[in-house]
Amino acid sequence: MNSLRLRLILGFSLVALVPLAVAMTLFSARIREAVEQQADGRLGGALVLLRGELHADGERLSESVAELARDPELRRLYLVEAATDAELRERLASQQFLLGLDYLWIADTSGALAADGAVAGRPRDAGRAPLAFEALPPVTGSGLALVAVRGVPALALDAAAPIRYRDQPVGWVRGGVLLDSMRLARLTRTSGVGLALTDAGDRRVASTWTDAGRHRTRSVPLALGRAPHPTLTGFVSTTAADESIASLRITSLALGLLGVAIAIALGVFLSHQLSRPVERLAAFSQRVARGEWNEPLRAGSLSELQALVTALERMRADLGESRDRLAAGERQAAYGQMARKVAHEIKNPLTPIAISVADLKRSFDQGRPDFPQILDQAVRTIGDEVQTLKRLIQEFSDFGRFPPPRFAPFDLGELLADLAALHAHEAAAGRLVFTPTAGALTLRADRDQLRQALLNLIQNGLDAVAAGGRVEVRAAPHAEGIEIVVSDTGPGLTAEQRSQLFVPGFTTKTGGSGLGLTIVERIVSDHRGTIAVDSASGAGTTFRIRLALDPGA
Repeated sequence: MNSLRLRLILGFSLVALVPLAVAMTLFSARIREAVEQQADGRLGGALVLLRGELHADGERLSESVAELARDPELRRLYLVEAATDAELRERLASQQFLLGLDYLWIADTSGALAADGAVAGRPRDAGRAPLAFEALPPVTGSGLALVAVRGVPALALDAAAPIRYRDQPVGWVRGGVLLDSMRLARLTRTSGVGLALTDAGDRRVASTWTDAGRHRTRSVPLALGRAPHPTLTGFVSTTAADESIASLRITSLALGLLGVAIAIALGVFLSHQLSRPVERLAAFSQRVARGEWNEPLRAGSLSELQALVTALERMRADLGESRDRLAAGERQAAYGQMARKVAHEIKNPLTPIAISVADLKRSFDQGRPDFPQILDQAVRTIGDEVQTLKRLIQEFSDFGRFPPPRFAPFDLGELLADLAALHAHEAAAGRLVFTPTAGALTLRADRDQLRQALLNLIQNGLDAVAAGGRVEVRAAPHAEGIEIVVSDTGPGLTAEQRSQLFVPGFTTKTGGSGLGLTIVERIVSDHRGTIAVDSASGAGTTFRIRLALDPGA
């Protein structure tokens, strides 16, 4: 979580997902609550309506049966022996059809069936057989009751009334309707809710409900007749609401994924916008740490970072001034050190010169016969030492009067080709290898000074390698411009030697002046470049010079 980009992506993702998840949860709960409330209201209203309808049907049934029991024609057909059973059954069948009853019977006082209204030729419900008289329990009294039906999955809304003659009961009129699946189906079509009928023992008698999905239920007792009473249960499916909620969740998931994708895109974009100035500041700090102080800080950063940019730019300017003052001090110290070294080095050839001159004087005064030989030896000695003095003076003069570079564009590949031609003998012997550059490498620099720096590095490498060693020179484009590498397979340098490598007067060669690498470093510094050394004892040495394509840009 240390990445700014990752934090922004996570933050935007949470902003996109959390409100959506909360809204989806609340909306789903509200939809479910509304559907359940609607279902409960629908169930309550439908069951109350159906229960009232059944109660009204029961009252009408009870009144109709009681009226039939008082019907003179019906009593005549039942009591007068001259009447035929067919006439009585026809009368019952007509009344059963007109009243819409499922059965209509006349029983004698002993409870035996006297006449049945289920006569052939009268319309009946399709698929429903006539109810047998024995399917209902015996009549126990007048009034309305809900009774179980043996052998049939139904309850009967049953009414009975006595047939009286001279105020004495001489028989019973019994009729009713069946509360079975067919009756419940009609009620379901009317109310729009599924129904189930259970008896007093909580056994389901008939049902029109077949949906196995989520649903809401409510039950009401049918208080008709004697207790205990059966129960009518209503069902309303909530599957459609569940499907709607599932669809809402899928849509929310799709929106969430889209939100995450947008959050990632925004996080990457904004983190890039925020991190780019910081990365430029970090890169600038690294360049300053490497000593590259000449390039100013160019950062069109956020206003919040502008104070830091200003502080870094002021620090760069201060470091540049400090570097110039330090370089001037180092040059003064180097001049003093070189003066002492040159004075010391001059003493060495002056001593043999003085001895040779004194020896000549003594030999001449003594008139020695071998004076010509002594003269020749003295002349050779004095000449060698004078050449040494001239070389020391020339190197010190070059170091003290080194001119500023004159920048002009040239092809680095051509310069390397010239150096290869100059060292053709070493190249032919395999001691020096120039790796060709890929294409033209054009830069603005002082060609002569850069040539002198490379000559010094190449010569140092050739002096360091043994008979079987090799020096390699190559150049290639670099992120900051061009990199020139001079490496050798020599004995390498110790850590202490690397720390003093560019100190004027320090050398690892016998008879060296210690000014060659100092001059190389000065040339690179005047070209606003950097030089680095990679070396270890026994692992060779590699010098890396990095220059800008246009130091003045």
